[in-house]
Amino acid sequence: MANRMGDFNSIIDFPPAPKLDPLGRLIKGKATESELRGEAIFNGKGQCSQCHHGPAFSDDYMHDLKVERFYHGRPEGPIKTFALRGIKDSPPYLHDGRLPTLDDAVEFFNLVLELQLTAQEKDDLRNYLLCL
Repeated sequence: MANRMGDFNSIIDFPPAPKLDPLGRLIKGKATESELRGEAIFNGKGQCSQCHHGPAFSDDYMHDLKVERFYHGRPEGPIKTFALRGIKDSPPYLHDGRLPTLDDAVEFFNLVLELQLTAQEKDDLRNYLLCL
C-alpha cells in the first residue's frame, strides 16, 4: 500500500516556520511585539492577506498591479500571486526580480497600493514576513 500521506506531504514541502501555528498564525509566546504588529498590518491595513492567504500564503490567481503608473512603459498585465512561505530565503522578489530585498518589496506595495504605511509599520511588516 502506498504512503499517500507521505506522498501528499512531499508536494507541500514548506520550509520550517517555528513561530507559526498549523493554520499559519503567529504563536504569541514565540513572536516578538514587532512581528505581532506586522501580522496585524498584513491582515489589515497592508491588505496583504487579500491575495496571500492559506498554507502557502498565496491565492494562486493572477492580479494586475498596474505598475506602469510609475514609469513610462508598456502595461505589464496580470502576474501570478507568489507564495510567501519561506520568502526570507528567496530574494530577489516580484516575478521579475526587480525588488532585491524584503524592505524593497514592502515599499513597492506601499506605493502601488497607496497604503501610507509609517516607517514603524513597514519595519513590523518586514519582521512578520521574516517569520513565514
